[in-house]
Amino acid sequence: GLATWDGPDEVLASLTEGLAMSTVRKNAPRSEGLVQRFSRKFANDPLVPIGCALTGGVLMGGLYTMLTGNKGLSQRFMRARVVAQGATVLILCTGTVMMGNQVRQRQTFEDKFLAMQAEKEQSEQER
Repeated sequence: GLATWDGPDEVLASLTEGLAMSTVRKNAPRSEGLVQRFSRKFANDPLVPIGCALTGGVLMGGLYTMLTGNKGLSQRFMRARVVAQGATVLILCTGTVMMGNQVRQRQTFEDKFLAMQAEKEQSEQER
């Protein structure tokens, strides 16, 4: 784990297992349904679907008040929709930047792992 030092062999085993799993996931066909996919994505980034639902709800409220003739309330709904939509786009952009940082960190981590593995193989060959 991250809290305790298991030693280089345990860390290497954990890294090997993680890389093997990422390869399996990358090559495996997706058989998840719509609900499972939504649940997985909602767990990864819950603010995006909440923002979309909020934007849609405010939009529907604005359209309803427009149809009923309440122009003042309809205008407030449309302003609230712009704020909700802007917040959702900001959340999407922030998530994209954070995901890019995670990918870069993972690539660096994998490079270090491969270097450790090559060093280990070289030391075994020298014996």
